[in-house]
Amino acid sequence: MLIFVIFFVVSIFFSMVGLGGGIIYVPLLLAFGYSFHQSAAVSLFLITLTGASAFTRYRKAKLVDWQLALVMEVFTDVGAFLGGYVSAQFQEQHLKALFGFLLILATFFLLNSFNKSATQNEARTGFGLWRRDFNGEKYVVSIPLIIPATLAIGFLAGLLGVSGGFLKVPVMTLWLGVPAKIAVATSSLMVGITGAVGLGGHLLNEPLDWLLALKLGAAVIIGAQIGSKISIGLPDKKIKKVLAIVLFVVGAYMIFKVFV
Repeated sequence: MLIFVIFFVVSIFFSMVGLGGGIIYVPLLLAFGYSFHQSAAVSLFLITLTGASAFTRYRKAKLVDWQLALVMEVFTDVGAFLGGYVSAQFQEQHLKALFGFLLILATFFLLNSFNKSATQNEARTGFGLWRRDFNGEKYVVSIPLIIPATLAIGFLAGLLGVSGGFLKVPVMTLWLGVPAKIAVATSSLMVGITGAVGLGGHLLNEPLDWLLALKLGAAVIIGAQIGSKISIGLPDKKIKKVLAIVLFVVGAYMIFKVFV
């Protein structure tokens, strides 16, 4: 009952900020005594459910940029499958350290995006720019940047058992100029797909604890519905601040655990 309640609360919060929850699902499962590879596989299963559940509500609010999601997800999924497949070749301590470092790096990127205005982004010029006019918002996306960035994010997501949302949301808001609310909603679609593909790679090497996964799955589906509903009413800047705090705290915790 305790682990059910914890995962229910966590899924509410992470659905609010467009993450699948993997950045905390993995540390929680480690705290309950599961190995990193077991935790990663269960986490990816839960991420798939969380993303799908949150996406249904964001879709009704017409905040999901389908075209952007499709372009980004193709390359992310290739990376996610490869990352999931090779994850068994990496030592657990190295994966934990990499996990923590990436969370703190994502915090830095997100905090720097506070000063990036929509006007600055819209005025960009150069090769491969895709000008988007979606749901009353205008932003410019760099196609040459999307390909390597999403391949790398997908690989790391599959490797670490996370959705990649903790990197996708900062990349979309800071580098691609996507408004935070649209980035969060679009991320909810992508993290579910990335989670499923990453899980496929893991299952080639590591069996899934289906009983645990299904029990926790019920908790995160309900929580994601509640969290996504709350998020729709939040201002962009508040979403970014909350996300930055969470990323830093969890990242610092993971690095701390490597040395103690």
